[in-house]
Amino acid sequence: MQWDKLLNCDRLNEAPKPFDEARNPFSIDFDRIIFSDSFRRLDRKTQVHPMRSNDNVHSRLPHSLEVSCVGRSLGTLVGARIEKLPEHMNPDRIGQIVQAACLAHDIGNPPFGHMGETIISEWFTTNGTKYFESLSESQKTDFTAFEGNAQALRIMTRLAMYKNDGGLRPTYAVIAAMMKYPWVKYNDDLKKYCAFRSESRILEDIAQKTGLAGEDGVYSRHPLAYLSEAADDICYSIIDLEDAYEMGILRYEEVKNLMNGICGAAEEKLSGKTPKEAIAYLRAIAINKCVGAVVDEFFENYGAIMDGSLGKYNLPENSVFAEPIKRIKDLSSEVIYQNSRKLMLEVGAYNVMSILLETFCEAVYDHVSEGKSKDRTNHIIKIMGDSAPAESEGMYEALHKVTDYISGMTDNYATEMARQISGI
Repeated sequence: MQWDKLLNCDRLNEAPKPFDEARNPFSIDFDRIIFSDSFRRLDRKTQVHPMRSNDNVHSRLPHSLEVSCVGRSLGTLVGARIEKLPEHMNPDRIGQIVQAACLAHDIGNPPFGHMGETIISEWFTTNGTKYFESLSESQKTDFTAFEGNAQALRIMTRLAMYKNDGGLRPTYAVIAAMMKYPWVKYNDDLKKYCAFRSESRILEDIAQKTGLAGEDGVYSRHPLAYLSEAADDICYSIIDLEDAYEMGILRYEEVKNLMNGICGAAEEKLSGKTPKEAIAYLRAIAINKCVGAVVDEFFENYGAIMDGSLGKYNLPENSVFAEPIKRIKDLSSEVIYQNSRKLMLEVGAYNVMSILLETFCEAVYDHVSEGKSKDRTNHIIKIMGDSAPAESEGMYEALHKVTDYISGMTDNYATEMARQISGI
């Protein structure tokens, strides 16, 4: 892979334009994402803790903003060490590419975060037979293995702004840097992927225009996608600890000891600080040290990254801080993600999402497959508004419009709509 193609600043579904030095295309990508409805709604979508009552605890929106900041630092530092960049490129612009990619990385997440993905997948696995009669086996997996990363690609390239005509029309460099899993789901063991079958041609176009290694819907990662993944990994690993302290799940000493694994002993720097101030200080030091370690790890593996042979390699987990990061992730899995309040709300999320999926799938089935015009069906189709399928569309497209509609909801909106539909 070559940087002159990897950093392609042309846009999806637009004719190439001269590079604008005053307002470069990557800053435009960032602005388009910031001003999109899908990004704005992340403020009411779960990061880790559903329906949070403490406003200091992260939702998907501040998480995405923080990841974009770390991504910008990673991209700029990596750009400064690349020997020869193409024309119009400099380290700051590499940083802007990664910043925009990171900003959009969670834009396809459904209500209730990763639990929402699981609920959608399980619901279709259990209840999909009736709706899947006309679908191919590969099309079914778009729903039985629903993936927020693939929904993000769908939003960025189809649903937002220029609907069905390029979406936000991002630059090829930014959308490729966002794709941590640049393939369609090609076997049952594959959990993560970035493109539904409906966007397989878009994926192929992105791969071709950026020169990604691979073929037939399975491609190597864009080098900057390793940095997008690393920025996300750094932020959630470290900041989940801060949120856990804020919610009373972890004690100050537990958080401090875990962060000290990255920061080193910093007792003298914490003198006079409250526990909350001390954790914020340690968080800043830990992120800064992880950024430096990830940049070093990137260049340790530079050859394999550039020839596409490195595969699914997590830079932070293989850096000099691999052990403390593993300790943090292990504790998060065992304690933070098993918090009783979180688990109870996730049980409630099953009920909310199941009500919505049953209601809207049944309505579009009647509308598209049966050609019925029951009052209830008509009401539900009207509720969907511009998101509703046309009667002439097939069930595959209709079901995608259901998941587009439901996955675009916030936690609060989904909960309230399920309550109203249930007549409670």
